[in-house]
Amino acid sequence: MEKIFEEIINLKKKRTSFAVATIVESTGSTPRKIGSKMIVKQDGTISGTIGGGPLEHTVIMEAQKILKDGKAKKLSFELADLKLTCGGNVEVFVEPFLARERVLIFGAGHIGQCLAPLLLKCGFGVTVIDSRQKYLENQIFDDCDKINVKGYEVTQLNEHAAELKLTGEDYIVIVTHGHEYSDGKVLNFALEQLKEFKYMGMIGSANKVATCMNGLMQKGFTEETLKKVYAPIGLDTGGETPDEIAVAITAEILKEKYSRTGLNVKNKKGFFASKS
Repeated sequence: MEKIFEEIINLKKKRTSFAVATIVESTGSTPRKIGSKMIVKQDGTISGTIGGGPLEHTVIMEAQKILKDGKAKKLSFELADLKLTCGGNVEVFVEPFLARERVLIFGAGHIGQCLAPLLLKCGFGVTVIDSRQKYLENQIFDDCDKINVKGYEVTQLNEHAAELKLTGEDYIVIVTHGHEYSDGKVLNFALEQLKEFKYMGMIGSANKVATCMNGLMQKGFTEETLKKVYAPIGLDTGGETPDEIAVAITAEILKEKYSRTGLNVKNKKGFFASKS
């Protein structure tokens, strides 16, 4: 049983989705008893066992469905129906543990400090990256993963590529303290790492963004790719303080996560929406 719990901790650290199947009721003659556990990953591989055979095979298939649905479920089996001679009855509770989606914040300054706790409250895993170790030591980042980079040149960031482990499922926010100097370099690095990406946003004025985009096109990045970058970052709320900007960025990320428009809800579901 101890190995099961160790594996759960390891899978969470690796940001791997999995389900835990636990026998919660057992009557008659059954292969395993109450409390027996099995971990099931999305590809069907397992750790532990709840008895093997048709019962285990059926639970694995159900667990894979539950991982897609994201909702826990209790399964009931009469072993005779599974052509097992045991003849008992078993109830298995299958609970999914979905890997938290990750936001990488390049920049531990004012906006990063406001943004990280807000994203954590929204259920995201957060990794903060900065060249200043002192800023990463801010207690506001205690629940975040932290990576101290040497600098924001592409070559310097490439040294941390294995540690950053960027994937197309990550949300990438670029708000470094270097602004004009470093934000574009981080964007350059991220675009070199990822051919496809879910969300990538960079802070900056319209002029800064234009300069950056022109420079990246000269380096060979296509207009089609650069149009996918949210720059300037955030929904247009009009806010200017770090807290207000953090809210605008979070709202934009949630809009992307749930594939919504970001428009006013009242125009879609409000009392007068159907009357206009």
